[in-house]
Amino acid sequence: MKGTRSIQFRIVTGLLLILVISLGVSIYITTANQKANLLDASQRALAVNNEMLNTTIRNIMLSGEAPIANRTMEDFRKITGFLEFELYRTDGSTAFNDFDTLEFVNDFQDRVMFNPTPRRDESKIDSEEFRQVLKHKTPVISMNEETREMEYFFPILNYADCRVCHGTDEFVRGVSHFRISLESVYDQVSRAGMVMTLYFITVGIILFTWILFLMHRTIIKPVLDIGATVNIAATGNLDVQVDLDRNDEVGELAGRVNHMITGLRERRALELQNKVIETRLEENRKYLDNIKEGLLLLNRERLITGQYSVYLTRLFQRDEIVGNSLTDFIYPDADRYADERRDLDSFLDILFTNTTADMDMIMSINPLIDAVLPLGGSKEIVIRADFLRIFNEGEMENVMVIFEDLTDIVRTRIELEDQRIRRESELEQIATILKMGPQIFEGFIEEAEAAFGSLRGNLTNLGDKGYISGAFRSVHSVKGTARYLDFPRIEELCHLLEDIFAEVRDGNRSPDASLEGTVAKTLDSLDEELLDIKKLIERFKEFTVGTELNPVSPYAVFSERVKDMIRDISEELDKEVLFQLETDLDSVPGLSDLQPSIFHLLRNALDHGLEDIYERLAAGKQSESHLTLRILREDDWLKVEVEDDGRGLDLQALEQKGLETGLLKPGVHLPSQIVNMLFRPGFSSRDVTTSISGRGVGLDAVKEDIKAMGGRINLRTSQGKGTTFILSVPWKDDGSGASS
Repeated sequence: MKGTRSIQFRIVTGLLLILVISLGVSIYITTANQKANLLDASQRALAVNNEMLNTTIRNIMLSGEAPIANRTMEDFRKITGFLEFELYRTDGSTAFNDFDTLEFVNDFQDRVMFNPTPRRDESKIDSEEFRQVLKHKTPVISMNEETREMEYFFPILNYADCRVCHGTDEFVRGVSHFRISLESVYDQVSRAGMVMTLYFITVGIILFTWILFLMHRTIIKPVLDIGATVNIAATGNLDVQVDLDRNDEVGELAGRVNHMITGLRERRALELQNKVIETRLEENRKYLDNIKEGLLLLNRERLITGQYSVYLTRLFQRDEIVGNSLTDFIYPDADRYADERRDLDSFLDILFTNTTADMDMIMSINPLIDAVLPLGGSKEIVIRADFLRIFNEGEMENVMVIFEDLTDIVRTRIELEDQRIRRESELEQIATILKMGPQIFEGFIEEAEAAFGSLRGNLTNLGDKGYISGAFRSVHSVKGTARYLDFPRIEELCHLLEDIFAEVRDGNRSPDASLEGTVAKTLDSLDEELLDIKKLIERFKEFTVGTELNPVSPYAVFSERVKDMIRDISEELDKEVLFQLETDLDSVPGLSDLQPSIFHLLRNALDHGLEDIYERLAAGKQSESHLTLRILREDDWLKVEVEDDGRGLDLQALEQKGLETGLLKPGVHLPSQIVNMLFRPGFSSRDVTTSISGRGVGLDAVKEDIKAMGGRINLRTSQGKGTTFILSVPWKDDGSGASS
């Protein structure tokens, strides 16, 4: 505050000094001008008086009236302010003090003789001014500031009309001398000076007060406020700001002070953070080899330095760490992890370049949060990486990366989730067993074990397209039955196998040892699921020993489950479907063999055939779709019809799809050729794969299954009205209707 008072004192003192000097100079100049004007007026008045005197003397002397001239001069002497007035001859004596001049004039001319008149007392003058007038024949004015007097010496020239009497020997006949008092002039100047002083002082005070007010408001007070804020900040309180909203230089200064305080606050936070980091770095060598935490430092070139924990080598199972970029260290396979590498590089670029950005905002896009990283082979770890910037004198020198191994935590979380899903699945399965009986499950287990056993025994044939097609069909069939029986885990694993088979079939993945290992691992998981179902069935049988259960017909179970399946898929696809099961049969022989084909056709109808609500309304249809399953006997044939009122087959679109996929050759195609293409392996009208369809497998499986039963498959379709699939298989009269 002392410094700010000094500034205020200097401003006020300087302002006063300027005003005082300005006032003094103004008063001095004005007074001097007025004095000069008054003196000049006095000089002009003397010159005029002298001219009048000359004229008077010349006129009077011509007539010889010397007394009148003397009286005239006496009158001049009586004028106020005239202290002395005299005429001197060239020898310095006063005029009219003797008769020498009169005698000379009378002797010089003989026309008029002048009579003697009374004389003045004689006196002499011998001053420097007198001599200069005689020498230079020009007037001389002198002033005495001490006595406040002015003397005026004026030459009396020998004019032409004077030479008649005085001759032509001299150019100057004498000198007139005036001495006047300047007291009145100085009094006027003094009074004027006082008036002007009062005037200028009054004006100066008003100006000083106004300027001081403006300066205090516009400069001094804001500067004092800024100084007070700086003093508060100097005590360590950096939560202050200058409250000044102005768009001038002072406002800019306040903004810079605020920016400085903000920078100091941020710097202090960074310094505290750096002190913590420096303390850690001083001791890090002591525990880097012992801590069970992955830690490393990146330099400005984003390369890993020699500061890293030994645990990091165990975590990532790599010894070559120093000198690698973090991206190369985390994702060494540039081709397989191109997207992940790009995201990590972008994140590091923001981390290193945007040093003033909020760290929490940057960490919100951290790509190494619960990241799954490869270790080589099929091993993976789950890590979380935290990033901490290290500054030195305001410059970011390093970034510390701390890795947390979440593999066990994630694995435990997954296991707990799997256990939860298994418990829920077991409860659902128990309820289903109670409702349907264990026979349904036993039949599914036999089908699944046969399919998975065939796959496991031929893993070396993954490169064979025929094998892939057969494997696709068998897994797709198990998947459909699993959905029907509500085994979501088995359905999920079968879907994963379909993904693998689709990649191999489409040429996006090569069959190798790694692929075989992935398929084998998935089959192991499926075997575990089947084993759990077996155990559940055994527990159920033990629980029901000695208990009489009402037998449930396979057809009744099928009827109820298929309705549930239709409802679930309709909800998943967000479609309104009215499903009807029409039959006059009490039992259906060979139903277990037909179930996979029926499921395929129903799923296709729901996913492909039926439109969504908006498409139906746009086509002028009711929002509710109709799907009908008919099971009939005609002579020695069992007929199954799946009829929908959906969009029907677009033969032109199917033909274009067949040409694009190479299943049809260019040319003219019959409708039957286009329809038959639907039953070719790998064909799908969908570009997007879902858990329901899009794999290019389904109708070919139906065709193969029906063919194996000695039956046939037909369809009727009308674009915009719907499609009906008709399955015909020989009737097997076993008399029970049980699954064959």
